[in-house]
Amino acid sequence: MRTVAELMTPRPTTIEPDASALAAVDLMIDQGIRHLPVVDARARLVGILSVDDLRAAMPFAVSLRHPPSPDERESGRDLSVGEVMTHAPLTATPKTGISDAARTLARFRIGCLPVVDEGRLVGILSETDVLRSLAGEVEESKARRADARVHELEILVSQLRAERIRILRQLGRVQQIEREATQEERELPMDPVEHAAHLIQLSVDEPLAKLAAHRLEGLDHALFRATQGRLGTCEKCTKPIAIARLRALPGTTLCVRCARAAI
Repeated sequence: MRTVAELMTPRPTTIEPDASALAAVDLMIDQGIRHLPVVDARARLVGILSVDDLRAAMPFAVSLRHPPSPDERESGRDLSVGEVMTHAPLTATPKTGISDAARTLARFRIGCLPVVDEGRLVGILSETDVLRSLAGEVEESKARRADARVHELEILVSQLRAERIRILRQLGRVQQIEREATQEERELPMDPVEHAAHLIQLSVDEPLAKLAAHRLEGLDHALFRATQGRLGTCEKCTKPIAIARLRALPGTTLCVRCARAAI
């Protein structure tokens, strides 16, 4: 008989009950997961938090594809994980049979079972894990996820290269305006109206150029890491960095969890 230990995800990502609900949203987006076991300081399970819990409690539409906007973060900053989690959740042990675990998931209509051994969290079993097991697709699914990750990174690199070209063109435009203004002043002094027009154009373009130059640094760093096969791997914990985070911060070398821990 197959047991939960064979299919569970060991050492799952966890969160503390006093953490903010926004931190839970960030973790789910970063890790691409829908459930977070909630543990105390001694790694004892005290609850479970699902994306559906967050969607029911947060004052904005929670999405695992798009991070909350600044306004949404402000509206949800006071909620903690402990306020919205399910307390004392149903659990399994590593020795629980898969059929028994499947019956529990179906009977209570829940999406996962935290796996505990002598009171401590050791893994998590999701309904998807059970379905893949029953269909004999566990290994195939792992291969598909790995292939999908490689494909997503290839697409991201193409997008970053295209953005780099656009930024270089944008920076060239600002430099061209500056050269033209200098040349015209040498050859034929501009009248006050023309001079004011050039100043206005530069006042609009220069701040954008500074932002673009900063973005360009991040793009160059990301593309360099891609040539080394390190793009998308957290340098702290070696876990994958979410594609959405790499797209927003191409120069990052840390996942959300490690970046927060470094603050």
